[in-house]
Amino acid sequence: MERIIIHWSAGTHTVSALDRQHYHYIIDDDGDVHAGDHPVSANRGPLVSGRYAAHTLNCNTGSIGVALAAMAGAVERPFSAGRYPITPAQVDALVALCADLCRTYDIPVSRRTVLTHAEVQPTLGITQRGKWDITWLPGMAGPGAPVAVGDMIRARILAELAPVSPVPNVAEPLTLESLAAQVDALAADVALLKGA
Repeated sequence: MERIIIHWSAGTHTVSALDRQHYHYIIDDDGDVHAGDHPVSANRGPLVSGRYAAHTLNCNTGSIGVALAAMAGAVERPFSAGRYPITPAQVDALVALCADLCRTYDIPVSRRTVLTHAEVQPTLGITQRGKWDITWLPGMAGPGAPVAVGDMIRARILAELAPVSPVPNVAEPLTLESLAAQVDALAADVALLKGA
């Protein structure tokens, strides 16, 4: 497998039959991971209609689809996360699952290989019909730039793969600025590891 594409289901916190058809893994609001109907190997290619996880327009071959069961009723502008926002437990489980998938399938963590659905168009150049998942995470006031939010997620996955420093103090309220500072600190730690 070549990449992991991260989504929100635009549904409730409960994993639905439709979610299971479209994603390899779905994470509910408690952080429990549920397997989809199709094995990851079904997306190796060649794809057979109805027998693979069709999660990303024109980008399913070689892609593992992971979704957070969340964001039904969400509105981008003016922003509302709806009645089923992404939960911190989902983000924690997402990070752990993606780190495990990266280890299992030898997928390096980069903007082109571990990305959100919102990043597919700007990063890979594949049109996605205005998708904005995932541009918002718990603690953010509103949606951020797709690649910046993806960088936050990737930084946490890298930290999960190779912990290099203590967990930052989360007693302070999370803001986009504080998350960006944490990403910068983790990126510096990763750069040091790569240079070692």
